[in-house]
Amino acid sequence: MEAFVLIAHKEHDDVHAQLMFAQKSFHELVTFLGLKPKTGETEVATGHFFMLWFEFCTDFMTRWRRENKNISKERLKEAQLSVKKITADKKVETRKINPNSLVRTTQLKLKIDI
Repeated sequence: MEAFVLIAHKEHDDVHAQLMFAQKSFHELVTFLGLKPKTGETEVATGHFFMLWFEFCTDFMTRWRRENKNISKERLKEAQLSVKKITADKKVETRKINPNSLVRTTQLKLKIDI
């Protein structure tokens, strides 16, 4: 029984140390970001911080998606322009096939319509 109590006290002390480290890290983060507590409170509540963080993340995500769409549109336009430029440079001249020529008769035999 004493061994169980000693192990429980040790685990409790470890968890308490982790809690203190987390609280210290949170306080450092709040001071780094310059957050002020709400009126009537002494410290910044975690709920208040994460509400602000969630709003920031959603705004960032929407802006990120918009920016990615704009970049994709620009790249598509550039690709279309480069394709137009390449195809404009390589114009191929074609002539009509004489209906009495050997090529036309061969095509008719193979049932290829042009």
